[in-house]
Amino acid sequence: MTSPIIKVYLTDSQFKELKQDLLDDFKDDLIREIARDEIEKYDLKAPYLNQKEFSEWIGESVATIKQLKAKGLPVSYALDTPRYGKQSYIDFMRQHER
Repeated sequence: MTSPIIKVYLTDSQFKELKQDLLDDFKDDLIREIARDEIEKYDLKAPYLNQKEFSEWIGESVATIKQLKAKGLPVSYALDTPRYGKQSYIDFMRQHER
């Protein structure tokens, strides 16, 4: 084990503040990492989703999906059920940005 180059002495209140800052940063980093992993896992799962999965993926209601579909959101039909493509949705939203 190597010995420290610099030693820093903190008061109890300074230590508590530093400890809380470090914990907050750690929590933020951990939450971001978990979110990235979940997004990556979900995106790799399937490029096309049924209506319920698609609703969860975009964070909108089924009624909103129906409105988007009426406005031209592309839909694929496999086995007589609508499937919504993730990339199609992203492209559709980009085309409608103002």
